[in-house]
Amino acid sequence: MFGFFRKPREEHQRASGASPDSETPHSSQQHSNVHRELIRVVLKDTLRLHGIPFHWLACEVILISKAPGEEDLHVQLVILKWNEQLLRFAPALQQQLLLGLDRFDPTVDHSKYIVSWRFAPDCGCPFPWMPEPKVWVQNALPQAVNAEEPPSVLDRRRTKRPAPAARQTPSDFSPTEIAPLQ
Repeated sequence: MFGFFRKPREEHQRASGASPDSETPHSSQQHSNVHRELIRVVLKDTLRLHGIPFHWLACEVILISKAPGEEDLHVQLVILKWNEQLLRFAPALQQQLLLGLDRFDPTVDHSKYIVSWRFAPDCGCPFPWMPEPKVWVQNALPQAVNAEEPPSVLDRRRTKRPAPAARQTPSDFSPTEIAPLQ
C-alpha cells in the first residue's frame, strides 16, 4: 500500500533525471548563496550610508550546521584597515547591519545570526603587543577617584557648590609695570 504512493514520485524523478535527495542540497546551497550575497550587499549599503570607505571592511559568511535541517549563519566582519573610530562604533555598526538585513528581508529573524569581528594581519594595528598589567589598573583608578558624590538629600540646590577658590597672597601678584604715555 505504501509503495503505491511512492511509485509515481519515483517514476517522475527518474524521468526528469533527478535523484530523490539531489534537490535538497541544491536548494539549500542556493538559499545560502542568496543569504551570503544579501549580507554583502547590505553591509556595503550600511558602509555607504555611514560614510565608511568600502576597503576598510570585508565580510565572510559561514554556514554552520547544527542538526539535519538546522543551520546557523555566522557573519564575520573582517577589519582590513585599522581605524580607532571604527572600533569605537563597532557595536553600533553591527546593529545597523542587522537592522539593514531586517529592512531588506523582514521574513527572516536576523537577530539570531552570529556576528564576530576579525582583524586582517596587515590591517595596520599600531598595537602589536599587550601593555604591562599595571596599565589596566591605572586606567581603572581615575574613574573611581573622579566619581562625584551626589548632593545631600537635605540640600535644595540643583547643582553642587563650586569648590572654594584658593586665596591669593600679595606675593602671588606680578609687579605693576609703568608704561610710558604717548
